[in-house]
Amino acid sequence: MIGQRIRTIRTNKKISLSQLAERSRVTKSYLSQIERNICTNPSIEFVEKVAVALNVNPEVLVGWGQNEDEISNLDNHFSYVKECLLTIDDKQLEELKDYIDFTLWKRDKKIKD
Repeated sequence: MIGQRIRTIRTNKKISLSQLAERSRVTKSYLSQIERNICTNPSIEFVEKVAVALNVNPEVLVGWGQNEDEISNLDNHFSYVKECLLTIDDKQLEELKDYIDFTLWKRDKKIKD
């Protein structure tokens, strides 16, 4: 159910119900009702707002995407990269770009071979 997926992702990301309500601009009480499966048919607009606030695709919340473990792993990796990107200087950023380009080139070469 969508409520359980929202709760799992939210708790994995260590986001409180209040924080998620504020970030997604939905009421805390409605979000709580969704998580407890009291309300089970949220609007598309609600799903999109919560997905953006949780930094996941809306498809994940409705059960069409990756499972919660995969989401948690991806989010942990993206959070780590994001934190690092915010602390590196321009020279390091250029080196990182070169490394990414090289890694993608190697991947594409493997696919062709």
